[in-house]
Amino acid sequence: MVGTRKLLRGHYNPTNWTRKYPNLQLTTTPAGAHVLACTKCIKTFSKKTRMAKNKTIREKLAADKAAKRAAEAAKPKPAVKEKKEKKPKAEKQKTA
Repeated sequence: MVGTRKLLRGHYNPTNWTRKYPNLQLTTTPAGAHVLACTKCIKTFSKKTRMAKNKTIREKLAADKAAKRAAEAAKPKPAVKEKKEKKPKAEKQKTA
């Protein structure tokens, strides 16, 4: 039961009580039974599956990154070329 309060000229006016109901939906539980469950429970039902799926995806990505790093480390690094020194340009003489 929930009571509503309306603000009127600086004072709260308690009004009638109303009954609030949970948001029940027909759903299938992880055990396979069809039940009426609130939406919060439905989200919790799928949470274990979601978390397990995300965990396997994260582990796969981490393994791929580790494999890439190992492959990069195994490759021989190219030799670094020495930079050539720039020769100063000869100044042009102005002829007037």
